[in-house]
Amino acid sequence: MLWILAVLLGAGAGATVAARVAGARAVARHARLSESAAAAAARGRELVGLPPMASRAPEDVAFALDELVERWAADWQAGREERRRLRGVLSGLVDGVMLLDGAGRVLLANEAAARIWPRLTGRLLGMSQIALFHDPELDAALSRAEAAAQAETVVHVLSGPPRRYLEVRILPARDEGGAGALLVLRDVTDRHALDQMRRDFVANVSHELQTPLTTIRGFAETLVEEHDLGPDERRRFAGLILREAERMTDLVRDLLELARLEAEAWRPAPEPVNLEDVAADVCERAQARAKKRQLTVACQADGPAVVAGYAEELRRALDNLVNNAIAYTPPGGRIEVRTGTDARGVFAAVRDTGVGIPVAEQSRVFERFYRVDRGRSRESGGTGLGLAIVRHVVEAHGGRVVLESTPGAGSTFTCLFPPPAPRPQPAPAASR
Repeated sequence: MLWILAVLLGAGAGATVAARVAGARAVARHARLSESAAAAAARGRELVGLPPMASRAPEDVAFALDELVERWAADWQAGREERRRLRGVLSGLVDGVMLLDGAGRVLLANEAAARIWPRLTGRLLGMSQIALFHDPELDAALSRAEAAAQAETVVHVLSGPPRRYLEVRILPARDEGGAGALLVLRDVTDRHALDQMRRDFVANVSHELQTPLTTIRGFAETLVEEHDLGPDERRRFAGLILREAERMTDLVRDLLELARLEAEAWRPAPEPVNLEDVAADVCERAQARAKKRQLTVACQADGPAVVAGYAEELRRALDNLVNNAIAYTPPGGRIEVRTGTDARGVFAAVRDTGVGIPVAEQSRVFERFYRVDRGRSRESGGTGLGLAIVRHVVEAHGGRVVLESTPGAGSTFTCLFPPPAPRPQPAPAASR
């Protein structure tokens, strides 16, 4: 009996030892799996839970590890989803966004920020703002924003070509690592160009109005103060005042016309316009002006030239081109207006044998108030807005203006238009 009891006790002890060994192996196996899962998560791979233990060992450590890894997996998945949503929001922004740490290194940057600095694409992360901007003013603004915990806005200039202007808004951002900053970058190059155009426009209008107003005031004061002027002198001074007043009237009229054309609401009426008829009318009205300057104006039609648009606006554009040719063609010259259709589309061209336009000036002649020869333009009574109006009229009709010019040999302004869309044919009547 004693030996039977000894055998049973030995067997029980062996079973207990075996159970404990199995439990220890399970704990070790779960520990290795936990280590592998944590290492994978550190490398950015998806964190998954551990497989359930084959037997419920008495050691609670294995089950605690199971719960810990499950919580890690849930937290990792939630963080992954949050990062995905953040990337979606940042990638959809037009403005660039960059997050800097306390040392000024880039921690995060969206695609728009990389587009703003094409030369730095793929190298933004980890760079310092000093290497990015090379701008002492921006560095000082970053320091001020971080020190005062207040937003700062500066304009940073990116040297070209072409030169670009960036509005940088700096928002202080603090985390466990200390001070940092969120930078919102906006390309304001177009806005800067529009502001410059507005300033130039105001300056040009002021200058263009000041000249005739000064002349009118001078002659008016002379008429008032000089009582011994003869009738001929008074008539001459009054004529000069009238001429300058007419010049101001033309300027204001062209300004209003240009403002109307630039308004988005204006669109040409979709009616068929025969450019041959428009050109013939413009040439006929220009004969008197051309005769005074000893010039010849002729029209030539090279086939049909029908466009969809507004006849009065097209007449105004051609009239401006012919007047421009008259102003810059010396006596004895010739001006020719041609219409027709070629491989480029429907065209109306005004060619002259005038002084021509230097190559360096040709890209600017359609700007408001730009004159190649200011003295000649003022003598002819031009406002400096004629070619700008031509460009807007032609572009509003879906066309473009092409300039060909050789100094000393004349210029050709060609207005190219798309042909009108064919009218839909009525459906044939159904037979009974």
